[in-house]
Amino acid sequence: MALNPITIIGCGPGARECVTLEAMSAIRQAEVLIGTPRLLALFPDLTAPAVAVSGRRAEVFDAIEQHRDRKLAVLVTGDPGLASLAAPIVESFGLAACRVIPGISSVQVAFARLGLSWEQVRILSAHASCPQYDPVLMQREKAIAVLSGDANSQAWISSLAAALGPQWQATIAQNLTLPDERIFTASPGELAKLPQPLRAVIIFQRTEKA
Repeated sequence: MALNPITIIGCGPGARECVTLEAMSAIRQAEVLIGTPRLLALFPDLTAPAVAVSGRRAEVFDAIEQHRDRKLAVLVTGDPGLASLAAPIVESFGLAACRVIPGISSVQVAFARLGLSWEQVRILSAHASCPQYDPVLMQREKAIAVLSGDANSQAWISSLAAALGPQWQATIAQNLTLPDERIFTASPGELAKLPQPLRAVIIFQRTEKA
């Protein structure tokens, strides 16, 4: 018997208003929803059974395997193509078994709030682990956007700010699209002291020519 496709749905940066019409249509057609409690809470009006997961890969994969005989919707934050579980799901189950629906990423929203283009931006994700970087190469970038994660990532972001030096300004776009959205600048020391969890995009821009 042919299995139903695994529909991976980008749910945007936080507010339900940012969930696309295509995503909402797929969510309404699903027979089982898999997602973190925060994402599932965006859709309290839906009657499909909800499977809450922590977001860890093994737990998500196990939930998918248990419900492969149903029309599955796997909810992911932002856009599935950026710092998402979508890539490992597609790699594990195969592209033919998956359908991916794009969403609005927090990076898009952050740059829109600042009225900036992000065509040549270097995007780094510190969600699951802190990436390696070469300070010399980073200095060549036009702008850098970092997706924050846990306390370890916050210390790493602060170290990146210090390595870039005073020619660069860090702008924190926090809780985007939510009622407590906040956009502000911070020094490397201030970045390290911000309360957790940060849930932010940190944008580094040059303030003057090196």
